[in-house]
Amino acid sequence: MRPHASLSLLSTLLLLPISILADSTGFTGEVESDGVKFNFKELKQHSVVVEFKETNPMHKTTYTINPLGKIEWDKDTHKDDQCPDGTQVCMVTRAWHDDKPDEHAASVIATADISEESKPEYSTMRDADRKLIGLNVTLHGPAQGEKKKKQVTIIHFLCDKMTGNEEPDKDGKGENALSFISYEDDQVLTLEWKTGHACEEGAPLPPTDSNGSWGFFTWFILIAFMAVAAYLIFGSWLNYNKYGARGWDLLPHSDTLRDLPYLIKDFLRRAVNTFQGTGGRGGYSAI
Repeated sequence: MRPHASLSLLSTLLLLPISILADSTGFTGEVESDGVKFNFKELKQHSVVVEFKETNPMHKTTYTINPLGKIEWDKDTHKDDQCPDGTQVCMVTRAWHDDKPDEHAASVIATADISEESKPEYSTMRDADRKLIGLNVTLHGPAQGEKKKKQVTIIHFLCDKMTGNEEPDKDGKGENALSFISYEDDQVLTLEWKTGHACEEGAPLPPTDSNGSWGFFTWFILIAFMAVAAYLIFGSWLNYNKYGARGWDLLPHSDTLRDLPYLIKDFLRRAVNTFQGTGGRGGYSAI
């Protein structure tokens, strides 16, 4: 069976992967990517249940993840209804008949484990304004199914400080912070986890691209320079063709420009005299 899921709102976000790091010790909740440190140590094992009513009979799949290591199974869980020991992400599908589940699971797939071959990959996510919005974690699992496809689990840890209850309910509903996105090609599982632990106060922004857009001040200086240059070129051309001017006289308002240093000097002298006053006589002058 291959579950199908609707598109997530996450697909509308601009995801900017900044750096990818491999960690041979596995995903244990503490991550540093792109110079930003994340700590998911307070997160607990999570499960979310998704119904697939288009199948006959209806199926429900439970997706379970332990962000701190291998999944801890209840003692009452039958061995045929759980993934092997060392599994970090597991999906268990059970058929339902007349609102009652079958005694045992129809399929059990380990999509990520903590073996030495499973090296997690991390990449920070930023929006269009380059603000940090979370962390992408890619986990790897063993080969599954008849085609022996290597399993991959992608978890979008999204910064959400408003999420209050991060504990799942019995059916994976309510304010469950973990949600199922898709399971594609019987190989790639994508989950989304909204949590305040994916936020980072004062996270440094990566260096901006030197080929990026210019700021307002840069554009203002450039436009002003081009306007002055166009004025001088056009004025010089006009003086040359209309009056036959040469040399300094080519420039528009050449007399004003020639006298500009003296005008500035005179202005500064008058300003200094104004601030210094006319002396210490209390404002009286001799008759």
